[in-house]
Amino acid sequence: MTKTFGKLCEQGIGKVRRFLLLRFRKAYVEQQVERRQGECNQCGNCCELLFKCPFLIKNDTGDTLCSIYENRPKQCAAFPIDKRCLSEVDFDCTYTFLQIEPQVQRADT
Repeated sequence: MTKTFGKLCEQGIGKVRRFLLLRFRKAYVEQQVERRQGECNQCGNCCELLFKCPFLIKNDTGDTLCSIYENRPKQCAAFPIDKRCLSEVDFDCTYTFLQIEPQVQRADT
């Protein structure tokens, strides 16, 4: 499937956003990881955002394998960081995020 220029730009911005979050908003990333539900289904689609990762191995049956999984970069291990990451992709990711209920402040009487 050919990606549109707009989708490529969105994915490029997403890569930069994740890079910056991991470097400068570590507390936010940790909070989001706690909210993340599910597990990786090892489809390899996130390894092909914007460009195909050179460490992604795809066999004839379509199964994928990360050849550096145990030592992969933090940016790879953290995907998806939040719901916004999921909105940037055009595939079904098996991760979801718990909804946080807004805290209601009560006036003491």
